[in-house]
Amino acid sequence: MSPVRIENQAPDRIAGDVVTAFFFEDQRPLQGSAELLDWRLNGVLTRLLLDGNARGAPGEFILVRSNGKLNAAWALFAGGGKRSHLAPFTYSGLIEGALEHCRRAGFRRIALCLSALVEQDDGWLQDLAQDLLGPGQDEQVNLTVLETFG
Repeated sequence: MSPVRIENQAPDRIAGDVVTAFFFEDQRPLQGSAELLDWRLNGVLTRLLLDGNARGAPGEFILVRSNGKLNAAWALFAGGGKRSHLAPFTYSGLIEGALEHCRRAGFRRIALCLSALVEQDDGWLQDLAQDLLGPGQDEQVNLTVLETFG
């Protein structure tokens, strides 16, 4: 069995050690997976954004312990930069960074909430995640593909 699976569940219902969603500098209010997870976590990310303590810059990670409203024990919000600049190359770098951050934190069951790019299909995301895991990795990655960027 492949360690990467496409899940058809809402981000707050995905079981795992951590559920990861991207948020963007040029997307206010929050949208997609980040919006739902933020809502379920009582607006913790929104407060950080309003207070100027978060922006959504690439390489920015905010780890939040679940408050019992998520099936995952943790939520990781990953900055994605400008959504309007998202392309396959930059997106793969963001996904790689999020996976690496999860590995360093010791998470093994990782849910990545992703959105397909207009020029790519869902299979591209699954192949990308599989390539980023590499051989011999023991993570279980569940992908949730929610919307198409356009």
